[in-house]
Amino acid sequence: MRTQRVEEQEGAAAVAHAERPPVFLVGPARSGTSLLYKALCLHPDAAYISNWVARFPTSPRLSWLNRLARRFPELRRRAWFGDDSNAYVYGTRRPLHVRLVPMPVEGEPVYAACGVPLQDDVSPERTVRQQGALRRAFARIAAAGGGSVLVNKRIGNNRRIPFLASAFPDARFVAIVRDGRGVALSLSKVDWWERSVLPWYGATPARWAAEGRDPWEACARNWVEDVRAMEEGLSRVPDSRVLRLSYESFVDSPLATLERIAGFAGLGREAEWERSLARLTFPDRNDAWRSELDPATVATITAVQRATLEEYGYDV
Repeated sequence: MRTQRVEEQEGAAAVAHAERPPVFLVGPARSGTSLLYKALCLHPDAAYISNWVARFPTSPRLSWLNRLARRFPELRRRAWFGDDSNAYVYGTRRPLHVRLVPMPVEGEPVYAACGVPLQDDVSPERTVRQQGALRRAFARIAAAGGGSVLVNKRIGNNRRIPFLASAFPDARFVAIVRDGRGVALSLSKVDWWERSVLPWYGATPARWAAEGRDPWEACARNWVEDVRAMEEGLSRVPDSRVLRLSYESFVDSPLATLERIAGFAGLGREAEWERSLARLTFPDRNDAWRSELDPATVATITAVQRATLEEYGYDV
């Protein structure tokens, strides 16, 4: 009987949270989406897919651990951002007690558990089932985690925007774009890049290089293809549900930008959140390509990206 009452209470809470639209952060990989994501998830009203739920995607109740993370803000900051506000802490050696802290992640296993493909499904009937499953999963995660607005960042969502906009009719989308030359350099440095399957190519960058192609062209084109997929998806979403920004404006005025995004997302002003943000630094890592790349490499990248760079107002 007690179990039944608990399930009924959880179901009611999930329905309430399901009525509050989620916020999806979209943009090319290495454009500052992780930093933006984690900064927003510091907000006490933000719900998110944690590393624990991603590990056990059919157990959304594990989001309850997110409540514990809020009680230890300094440990949470170290777990999420390291000692230098680096939102990308994966692949680095961290103490066990830090790795155990719930942390916002992209959460692809949750999408997979709901049967959601990387592209829109051609079967309307199957799409309806997938959308319903994702709505229920998000609602349960939000209810268990104690947040009122679910925030999610997933690079694969650049190609799912129409699906998500249909599944969550009032959802908000925050789109961020960064100078593609900075993105290309950043991609070349991360540990997952070489083994990632590129949707526009159908294979990995390692395969690209093995075929005798220039690795820098793959880094450059991936930015172009991510931007193209994102813009095609956003073209089917009402402008009122889209907030656009650049990585450059974000790191130039991080606190003001985050407050603007929070207001757009339905996250209210919170002194606790603002104090947490004040403890972070938001370094501008965008100009490294000017000093680290030789002129020939810059020319290669720019040749691939020129039209898109010009479209977004970047000097070429």
